[in-house]
Amino acid sequence: MRWPLEVVLFVAPAFGYLHLPLHRRLADIGRDSDVEFAHVAQKRLVLPESDANERFVPKDDPLSDDDATGIRIQAVDERACQSGSRQLTGHVNVTSHKSLFWWFHASRRDPKNDPLIIWLNGGPGSSSFIGAFTELGPCLVNKDGMNTTNNPHSWTNFANVIFVDQPAGVGFSTVSNNSYLVYTADAAAADFSTFMRRLFKHALPEYASHKIHLIGESFAGIYNPSILTKILDQQRGLAEIGLPDPFPKIESVVLADALVDWQSTGLGIYKTVCVSRPDETGVKEDIYTEIQCRNISSMASDCERIGSECRLSYDRLTCTGAMDACSMMQDPFFELMAKGERSPYDMRLGCPDRQSCTEAATEPMNKYLNDPNTLSLLGLPPTTKYKDTNLEMNDRWSQWGFDVAIPTVGKIGRLLEETDIRLLAFNGNSDFLVPSEGTVEWMKLVPWAGNGEFRARDLEPWYYVGDDKKKAKGGLRKATKDGRFVFAGIDLAGHMAPGDQPAAVEQLVKAWVEGTVLSL
Repeated sequence: MRWPLEVVLFVAPAFGYLHLPLHRRLADIGRDSDVEFAHVAQKRLVLPESDANERFVPKDDPLSDDDATGIRIQAVDERACQSGSRQLTGHVNVTSHKSLFWWFHASRRDPKNDPLIIWLNGGPGSSSFIGAFTELGPCLVNKDGMNTTNNPHSWTNFANVIFVDQPAGVGFSTVSNNSYLVYTADAAAADFSTFMRRLFKHALPEYASHKIHLIGESFAGIYNPSILTKILDQQRGLAEIGLPDPFPKIESVVLADALVDWQSTGLGIYKTVCVSRPDETGVKEDIYTEIQCRNISSMASDCERIGSECRLSYDRLTCTGAMDACSMMQDPFFELMAKGERSPYDMRLGCPDRQSCTEAATEPMNKYLNDPNTLSLLGLPPTTKYKDTNLEMNDRWSQWGFDVAIPTVGKIGRLLEETDIRLLAFNGNSDFLVPSEGTVEWMKLVPWAGNGEFRARDLEPWYYVGDDKKKAKGGLRKATKDGRFVFAGIDLAGHMAPGDQPAAVEQLVKAWVEGTVLSL
């Protein structure tokens, strides 16, 4: 059984985790919005069995940047989110059939000068409000799902932050009907590039000149590099015909517990559960038996061989083979999950619901965001239906598309070689789905001029100041000398590291956007 990640494995909600789509029952994903085209409740689209090449989203051209229609902005106050700063929500129509919902929170420090963070969760199909309300946002939903509490470790302490539900059809974002749900990275990136241009021209023009950081979790390892290379291609195309660049400058990309390459993830899982596991994972006992480790050790050569062939060809069938070969190393763990003994999102924890291991975290948020009073405060009609993950979309990515299997190391290499974008990848050391060892491995595979230097650098500890005002070890770090390409492990944190170690990750990301990460 393969797991959808906030990445592809199990398509997790806004935590940014991967979900396992194939074993999940499709849920009702109907939702309404007051954006003009999005009033029709969605129903599952049933298509005849066919080759994936024949499965397509109907033609749907992007809206013009100059067209200000289909832009909705709603002022929000502390009743919706006890944030301690200015808030705006809204929709940006990106085509005649698709609209993306966003929630902006101004910095608590200096909103006119602080950087802007754009946060995306993964899935595919997970709402970014998982990150907003359970990890890094200015307010957290209470356990009873009735209200919110101010988050003292929000990233709004040092930055303006905007959470975006994407692709269209996720969370509060809408499609006119399910035939417009996208299932490829290119289609999702095209819609998001339109969103970026229209958002900063019509809704938040005053922030277009700020330093912007695109940060995402789990399946955002596919989303974010795809978005940025799509923007790069569009910028070059416009320059060739003498047209101005409509995009704000992207300063950096940050990938949190992100799926990037299946070979690296598979080999990282083997090393984590069978070879060497630092105590910072919080797990002292063995996870796999000696026999299980011997069995998956025999899979490593096939995983590495097919994974290498995938990165050379980027052939979709070869890469699907690599994903299948490498994900087999997860199988013993999912047997533990089925028994309720371990959570793939955090090896320290059990999995009481034995399905997604995330229900306890997302149920209060789902309850709160479906409350009629909350919907009214957000400017949404009472008939709106919110769900943290669109399982229909998740299934389409895994069954119809191939981007869940295709690595993005090549796209990351392009960004490093052809732009001045910086990259930080941080990872919870207790994450099984996307282990820290796997993240270090894919970072060694990125084709760019700094590859050799990064490989040669040693892991070294980094530090933060805890709530007790004492200096504490945050984890291990590996970085190029100029600090442009950085890995940071997070001790005692799982797949949703900002929620597990809020003080440590807050200080790490603050130092990153301020250009001082090597001083930690």
